[in-house]
Amino acid sequence: MLVELRISQFAIVEELIVPLGAGLTVITGETGAGKSVVAGALGLLCGRPVPKDLVREGEECAWVEGVFDLSGRPAQRADLARAGVRVGPDGMVVLRRELRVLGRSRVLINGLLSSLALLETIGPRLLMVQSQDQQRELTEPAFAREFLDDMADTAALREEVRAAWDEHRQADLQLAARQAEERAAGEQLELWRWQSRELDSARLRAGEEEEIAETLVVKRHAGALQAAAAAALARLEGGDSPAVDDLGAALAALKPVSARSQRVAAILAELAAAAEAAGGAATGLRRFLEGLDLDSAGLDELESRRALYHELQRKYGRDTPGLLELREDLEARIARQEAARQDLSALSARSEAARRRLEAGCAQLHRARRAAAPEVAARAAGRIAPLALGALQLEFAFGLRRAAAGPVTIDGETCDAGPEGADDVRLLVRTNRGERMGEVATLASGGERSRIHLGLTALRRGGPEPPLLLCDEIDAGLGSDAAPPVAMLLRELAAESQVVCITHLPTMAVHGDAHLRVAKTQRDGRTVLRVAVLAAQERAQEIARLLGGAEADADTAAARAAYAASLLAEAGRAPAPPSARARRFRG
Repeated sequence: MLVELRISQFAIVEELIVPLGAGLTVITGETGAGKSVVAGALGLLCGRPVPKDLVREGEECAWVEGVFDLSGRPAQRADLARAGVRVGPDGMVVLRRELRVLGRSRVLINGLLSSLALLETIGPRLLMVQSQDQQRELTEPAFAREFLDDMADTAALREEVRAAWDEHRQADLQLAARQAEERAAGEQLELWRWQSRELDSARLRAGEEEEIAETLVVKRHAGALQAAAAAALARLEGGDSPAVDDLGAALAALKPVSARSQRVAAILAELAAAAEAAGGAATGLRRFLEGLDLDSAGLDELESRRALYHELQRKYGRDTPGLLELREDLEARIARQEAARQDLSALSARSEAARRRLEAGCAQLHRARRAAAPEVAARAAGRIAPLALGALQLEFAFGLRRAAAGPVTIDGETCDAGPEGADDVRLLVRTNRGERMGEVATLASGGERSRIHLGLTALRRGGPEPPLLLCDEIDAGLGSDAAPPVAMLLRELAAESQVVCITHLPTMAVHGDAHLRVAKTQRDGRTVLRVAVLAAQERAQEIARLLGGAEADADTAAARAAYAASLLAEAGRAPAPPSARARRFRG
């Protein structure tokens, strides 16, 4: 339940709190008094778009805040929790929408910065708006089908169809992609095979190219390398004073005194490293000389091998690691292409199985809709007829979305299908006896469409915890004598949940559990919106004003006052409503 609506610097509102209670609350006021501002503020909490020029002149930011008490609504709390909104133990939820002249607007939920997308998700679960604009839904192609589905309880069937449609779409996409890949790869397969054979025959090996380069250099300069290596080895290990022995002697001389001087100890460490390096160098030179091949044979073969590497690198535009990677990639491509026939067969089978499931689901959903349609139409007509539409008849017209290349066949017709099935459903009406059935938009007036939409909404709004319903001048075009049935419907809905009705008809207004009056006042040279909760006497005066419009003489005014009192009594609203007032506040 919405317990408070708070508005600041929005349109002609300066600062305002509107208290709301359970049951039916009616809002009245003179034409242009600002009732639409209150409706617009509530619409903001549903996530509706709004222009920034509604920020009050001279202000940088306007905001609207709704305080909801969900303490007695566990299903709504669980619903919000699934959407990611945490509701505390007190059950309170605060939705806030901020509009800024400069910069981005903001959404806050329970004081935490949130997103407009989340507000658009959870807002309609807490409140819904019924207005003349909303009756345009009647002309939308999906409205009749969605209404019928909601009333016929086809949720499980629709979920099966949606799942089958998703699976079929994914299977078709994968099949089409694999077919395109197979066609493109088929043109390249022979090239890939030739390239793979060429790289396989080359027997490339990581590191071989560097080994070839080293071997070529050594073979070309074997004599000079042998002489230099032998001379160096002799300096290290031969003669009367080998360098290795001299380094060892120097180490032996310094070691006994190295502990007495840090500098000597450091020099000793350097000598030790030099001795170890000299020993290693000597060992390396011996091995080099032992393995040195002075025979120049094989140079041509090595040059040819190196030339092969260079040619393949130039041809494929890759270095040796790249060539090795390409060889593995070619093998994988060839193997995948050779398996294409098997892959395509499996994907085709999967697509066909999904298509059959989709076809079966669409056919079952089609039959369920057609079977439920007469009873749903009768229920809807029964609900709407008392709303000054006594001659109303409703009928659902069915058509299949025929398509020559469609994926499903229903009743011998090839049809297109979507996640909602293959049906086109229209809602036809007859508002006058003896006339033809036709589309709502063609045969019904604006007021009739509004009442038809209200009746359908009343049926659709079921469930243990329906949201607040805002009815914004749904009685437009309706005479005072035709308003009581609409009001009684709203009272019936208000017994289950909160209803707020903006009206200009006295015969509607008398049925409210509480009555708010909207008025403009002047303060400091500016227009300011005020909202008051009317006490008994004030309410009778407001009903009298709605009855009379312009000023009247004393006798006429007295008659209107008496008639207003009688209307309130007939509606059972003679007791005084709550005495709370809409009050100013500092945000």
